[in-house]
Amino acid sequence: MTQLLDIAREAIRSHFSDDLPMPPQLDLYHRKLRANGACFVTLEVDGQLQGCLGTVTANEPLVIEVHNKARDSAYQDRRFMPLTEEQLDSLTIEVSVLSEPKLLSVASEEELLAYLEQHKVGVILTEHYSQAVFLPQVWEKLPKPSAFIKALKQKAGWPMNHWSPNVRVKTFTITQMKGKYFTPLA
Repeated sequence: MTQLLDIAREAIRSHFSDDLPMPPQLDLYHRKLRANGACFVTLEVDGQLQGCLGTVTANEPLVIEVHNKARDSAYQDRRFMPLTEEQLDSLTIEVSVLSEPKLLSVASEEELLAYLEQHKVGVILTEHYSQAVFLPQVWEKLPKPSAFIKALKQKAGWPMNHWSPNVRVKTFTITQMKGKYFTPLA
């Protein structure tokens, strides 16, 4: 799995070199990494979020998805200015590989909150064409289920008190790896 961090590093590095950005060669990786996978790549500079983009649907081989999401997080996340070469010394990369999201049958927001008291998982809220996703890491900043769900609804563009029978909830877990952009030489 550390190969995924290397793929993310290379995707970012190639932006600052004269090399043509090339996606990873699938035949160089284990079949598990060549299988379709969903992931998010989160970038931090000096501990501050610098980019985080991903997908909850496994449509492409995981190594390709990590490569693309690393580049997107570094240069396409509209919330942030594109990553600069000066930031690389302070850059930390986190790759989160998602499990298959599972539909959670809840009849009310109260039922969802009760479930989340016991399960600190990733959550996807969907209603019609609006969707919002929080990775399990968000629990570190929003440890109370009510605050977690309010912030997720806000991210979806819904009022914080919104709930309807059309809200669909999916949950997922992650496998994550985190490392500095520059790894010390052995």
